[in-house]
Amino acid sequence: MAPAMEVSRRLEPGQVREVLDLVDTVAASDGVIPLSEHVILHLRHGGDEEVRHVLARSGDHRLVGYAHLDVTDLVEGPSAELAVRPEDRRAGVGRALVDELLLLGRDSDPGGSMRLWAHGEGTGAQALATSMGFERTRVLWQMRRSLLASLPPAELPPTIAVRTFLPGIDDEAWLSLNAAAFTALPDQGNWTAEDLEQRKAESWFDPTGFLLAETPDGELAGFHWTKVHGAHHHHPPGDDDHVHPHGHAHVPIGEVYVIGVSPGHRGTGLGRALLLAGLHQLRSRGLTQGMLYVDADNAAAIRLYEELGFTRWDTDVLFRR
Repeated sequence: MAPAMEVSRRLEPGQVREVLDLVDTVAASDGVIPLSEHVILHLRHGGDEEVRHVLARSGDHRLVGYAHLDVTDLVEGPSAELAVRPEDRRAGVGRALVDELLLLGRDSDPGGSMRLWAHGEGTGAQALATSMGFERTRVLWQMRRSLLASLPPAELPPTIAVRTFLPGIDDEAWLSLNAAAFTALPDQGNWTAEDLEQRKAESWFDPTGFLLAETPDGELAGFHWTKVHGAHHHHPPGDDDHVHPHGHAHVPIGEVYVIGVSPGHRGTGLGRALLLAGLHQLRSRGLTQGMLYVDADNAAAIRLYEELGFTRWDTDVLFRR
């Protein structure tokens, strides 16, 4: 029997708990979170304004699948992600969710274009996308390295000093630096004060792991924002006592979350130095593994990461139809 579909612009707290429980179950089974970070951040608060939530329910009203549709990008077209409960796969739930997404997407793009993210190589999402006429258009590698292995020292350019981020003081200057550093990557460079505040409010946020490179006159030349995975769940607000039965906690892993250098300081070795400074900082916290994400076609970045001991671990793929 085909699942029943519920479409909402905003989720109620009970629905948020259901979806996050589903995400935890999928992550525990697949070893990878099925939704991207920005979706999880908005989902915890019921969702963003310009999105559609699709909840797939079985005959007994169980939540067997969820899809998130972002229709805000009028140039690139709608973007979607989905998750299907492991025990309910191979029953047409994923295909039914994508069909529903395509119908909803036509409201914002009558041409029927759609972007679909598949997180992880072994989850079946890539096979589903290919079978429904989607083509691979972007590939992200997850790379990892041991933090127990030898790390070169972080050799900063002359006159550059590194300090930690000061919440409420460095916000505006950092947003300007982030925009300048990522003009070619709007998903990162277009972050607003609200985007920053959402991440500062997360349980994983720690300003001591947010490193800023500064010139003698106080100009921000670059940054390395690190993050620690594995010590928290995706609880909705006010849900601190809620126990997720399939939590995906694991041995904590340090992430090279975002690293950027201002255009005027590129080619000075600052990016490499900041990368190493962040890895040393993560290791000083007792972490044994480091990870990062990089576009598969960014040969220069991959070459640097491989020189510093990172190897490919997993792959996320963006499909388009």
